[in-house]
Amino acid sequence: MVYPKARMAALTVAIALALSSCSFFKSSSPPNDGAIVSSIQSKLFQDPVLKTRDVRVVSQQGVVVLTGTVGSDQEKSAVEQIAHSTDGVKQVIDELTVGSPQEAAAQAPEAPAQPEPRRPRRRERTTAQSESPSESAPTPAPVVQSPPESASAPASEPSAPPQPVEITVPAGTVITVRTVDPVDSSTNQVGDEFSATIDSPVSEEGQIAIPRYAKARLKLVGVRNAGHIKGRSEVQLQLVSVTVGGKTYAVDTGTYQQEASSSRGKQTAERAGIGAAIGGIIGAIAGGGKGAAIGAGVGAGAGTGVQMATKAQAVKIPPETKIDFTLRSPLRVTVNQ
Repeated sequence: MVYPKARMAALTVAIALALSSCSFFKSSSPPNDGAIVSSIQSKLFQDPVLKTRDVRVVSQQGVVVLTGTVGSDQEKSAVEQIAHSTDGVKQVIDELTVGSPQEAAAQAPEAPAQPEPRRPRRRERTTAQSESPSESAPTPAPVVQSPPESASAPASEPSAPPQPVEITVPAGTVITVRTVDPVDSSTNQVGDEFSATIDSPVSEEGQIAIPRYAKARLKLVGVRNAGHIKGRSEVQLQLVSVTVGGKTYAVDTGTYQQEASSSRGKQTAERAGIGAAIGGIIGAIAGGGKGAAIGAGVGAGAGTGVQMATKAQAVKIPPETKIDFTLRSPLRVTVNQ
């Protein structure tokens, strides 16, 4: 009966040693860093807010390092809690920074493809481990490698705005304009101004100082209507300003003068002659001689009366009329290159 009891005691000791050895190997097996990173990233991706943040996870022998940017302290705590609750995590080092939600969303990179977790390799049981399960090899201190900082791309320098350049148009330069408003010597007065546009661009040293279609202003500096008996109607215009690049510049030019096509004295002479001829015919019909002289005088007076009652011929400058003006003083304008 002694042998069965001894055999039973030996069997009990062997079972206890086997269970203790299994527990030792389970506790001493190194953590699977790839599986830890995949698990944490998977949990972050399941959160509708955290999946849009720039959270980077690195694991080294169960020590997890969190880097990146989140939108608030609550989000930072949530990421840290997810890392702590993951199997195999021994320690969590939180290096997350808190920025605005817009900055955190803008810095979030595209989610990389999840690497396939490696299967842990089983260690073969050694005789030394089976004989002394209580003595385990010391675990080396984990080496935490901080992720490399992304080099900031150099910001492209904005193009410099065009620099203004002052151009001097010398005296004697001819500026051609095209009228917009009509001019009438019978209705307009000295001092009235009229709109016009530049008809041809004005260039100096290869640069356009006054572009075509730039706005211009004309001024009536002289107007005269023909007298009752003689004289000729005329108007005098002067270019007083141009507008370049939204800025108006005063201009000093010579005057443009236009007269009526015929004078009042010539019209008086012609109409008086016609009246005298008609009067002579009337006098001849009355008996000639003295009657003819009287008729001629009456006819001349009638011709002069017609001229006195007739309006003088006005000077009219219609729109779209081209007029040339000559600068009397240099004109300085500022344009952009």
